Amino acid sequence: MTNLYELTGRRILVTGANGGIGRQFCQIASGFGAELILTDSTPMDELVASLPGKVTATVCDKTDRKAVEALVADAGKLDGLVELAAWCPWDDWTSDDWDQVFHKVMDVNVLGMLHFVRAALPAMQGRDGASIVLVSSVAGRMGGLRASPHYVASKGGVNSMMKWLARKAAPDGIRVNAVAPGPVATPMTTGMSFETTGIPLGRVAQPAEIAWPIAFLCSPAASYITGTILDVNGGVFMN
Repeated sequence: MTNLYELTGRRILVTGANGGIGRQFCQIASGFGAELILTDSTPMDELVASLPGKVTATVCDKTDRKAVEALVADAGKLDGLVELAAWCPWDDWTSDDWDQVFHKVMDVNVLGMLHFVRAALPAMQGRDGASIVLVSSVAGRMGGLRASPHYVASKGGVNSMMKWLARKAAPDGIRVNAVAPGPVATPMTTGMSFETTGIPLGRVAQPAEIAWPIAFLCSPAASYITGTILDVNGGVFMN
């Protein structure tokens, strides 16, 4: 039987690769044979050294459109884009600079995402089974558990843009989907306490539990799925 999760020869660009979910996804995708082009705002030497397959890594500010376009141009043809990089301030409602923080969150989480998608789409044309996976959040589905209003608005924007992008990319055979995690035990949530009694499964997710669904959407197993938000939240939000 054909392994529908096989990614051998697939060239996947991963943003936010150095985060908790990003590192897990890279291990999974590299293990399935993908060639990875990694980017983050911090050096990724340790991550690159830990991966078995072909890997390149470039530090990049996703809010810098020209830098993103240059990175994607250097990468060449792509079969996948996994857009993980995001910023989540936890206390931006009462601070004096809340409006400046709002713009920064939108620049990173929405406009920065569009920089990568817009640059990557031409590099995916003509590639059989090309796939884009945007990582959203339960916050964009139901207002969140502990997330700030800025983050909630940005992830709602990601969900809506995903649907628009899915329709735009479909004629070229490119699938676009989103994964919407609930609370995940990553460095971004370090120090935050979540009331797990409100989560039907009774706990927060581990990074691999989000990375595997992302890998699924990148794989041939998801070849007829596009325009979908895959909720991976332990039952917090049931659609």
